[in-house]
Amino acid sequence: MELFGSHRRDHKNAPADRPSPESGSGEFALTIPVQSATKKISVTAILFGILAGIIGIAAGLFLGFALGAALAAAFHVSSFEGEAGYFAAAIALIVTCIVAPGLILLTLYWRGTRGFWLFAGLITVCLSLGLIAVSGFGIWYACQPHVLNINGPTPLLEFEVKPPAGQSVENLADVQPELDTPRNRMPMPGYWHTEAPKDAGVRAGYVELYFRTSQRLFVLKFPGDTDRIFRLKLPANPMRAKYRTWSDWQNPDFVAKGGEQPSHPSGGNEYQIRYKMDYQDR
Repeated sequence: MELFGSHRRDHKNAPADRPSPESGSGEFALTIPVQSATKKISVTAILFGILAGIIGIAAGLFLGFALGAALAAAFHVSSFEGEAGYFAAAIALIVTCIVAPGLILLTLYWRGTRGFWLFAGLITVCLSLGLIAVSGFGIWYACQPHVLNINGPTPLLEFEVKPPAGQSVENLADVQPELDTPRNRMPMPGYWHTEAPKDAGVRAGYVELYFRTSQRLFVLKFPGDTDRIFRLKLPANPMRAKYRTWSDWQNPDFVAKGGEQPSHPSGGNEYQIRYKMDYQDR
């Protein structure tokens, strides 16, 4: 009983200036919810970190270029040969390298990452951003036209066609040569030379090589007859000295009639071609 009595006395003698629970009911406090600390990195934290990194890069570049331009004007950096632009770009990179990691760390901390895992998460997010950038560049590069000779005339592929033994070159009078690649929307037409070749038993012509690709099919289209398809043994960039000399004679790799699927030729006595590159040195 004495114990309960002493408790009542302490409660009675409590200081009068002690604030009551209701005294702070009219006050407001701004709080930011922070997730409780965890011992591992969650997928959600990484995703939020990647988003924060993208925002940080964009914000860092924007603020960095603005700051760089202001500093270039303040320090009278010359604009000769783009010096002021290089200066602003350098400042932008420095600011981005500060803003982006800082925002990533702040986001990971907000998601409950602490200690060693905080820096491990920063590295993971940075590697993820790098992978995203490389993947994006790869997709962009794959969509480019890949012109073979951007700063010069289009390279030419000179070719000669030899008919089978016992047949005349006149059989090629109505034949249309074409070049087909995955990058051409339509086959590139070939052209026959009007002057007679050195070898009277062949017919010579040329076709333009516009795109950089290793998948090139040279087609001899015979009206109302079987087309001959040759897979050219050339790399994606054949503008090298070794390809300026005539290749070996090559038999067709496929034959096809109009509207039918290509198939391997069955006979051994076929039309043959050889070819070489013709281009101007860079």
